Amino acid sequence: MTQISRFIGEVVPIAQRVTGEVDESAATFWGGGFADYAYVSLHCLRIYLDTSYRMTIDLLKEMPQITGEIGLSAADLPSASALCKAFDRISMSVHPCSVKRRNRQTALC
Repeated sequence: MTQISRFIGEVVPIAQRVTGEVDESAATFWGGGFADYAYVSLHCLRIYLDTSYRMTIDLLKEMPQITGEIGLSAADLPSASALCKAFDRISMSVHPCSVKRRNRQTALC
């Protein structure tokens, strides 16, 4: 198991708990977008890799195991602009939980 795989294996369950989407599918089949936990997981991976949104999506197209752990496939990946906009939309609910965790060193929300 790679470090990236271990990282995303820890991030996805946390993102699911924070967004309240534990039983949700990452990608919808009806064109309605993606689950917020998938966006949060992708954003955390972007920070971990220290890359742009565009580079993160490009790298993930070559990493089927990692996209699979998030619940996506290479064909399902959002565009870089969609990822950026989605995180802007949900960041207010995610950041306070992240701050609490860093401050108290306990589980997210």
